[in-house]
Amino acid sequence: MAVHRFIAVVILVAVAISFTAIGASWIITTMHSVMWKPEILKILDLEIEQQNNTWVLRIEAENIGEARAEIYKVEVVNIEELSLSTPLTIEPGHRTTLTIPLTKSYQYYTIYTVRLYLKSGTVYHYIEYRVAPK
Repeated sequence: MAVHRFIAVVILVAVAISFTAIGASWIITTMHSVMWKPEILKILDLEIEQQNNTWVLRIEAENIGEARAEIYKVEVVNIEELSLSTPLTIEPGHRTTLTIPLTKSYQYYTIYTVRLYLKSGTVYHYIEYRVAPK
């Protein structure tokens, strides 16, 4: 009889520990999702254009998220990758136009893929634009 009670107690303790672990992990993930407030960039316009014989990437963006968006790297896929010395920031609820000088030459009537790397780990990619003279 004593063995059966001991096994029953061990099983009950194991079940209680399991429920406690499940509850704790649920609370932690719920708190993380409630507290995590990401930046959400809405790209309104993106152009690769020539200004004063220099190619520039002009991005008009709005941060509709709740955290500051900090762009630290820009890549024109398979052409060039620019690490910015100081991150370009867009505060929550703000809309701004960013101009980034490019170092390579680009052709008109071509589709380029641009990636924006944010400090939060988010990568906005495959934003395509056809360069056309004005």
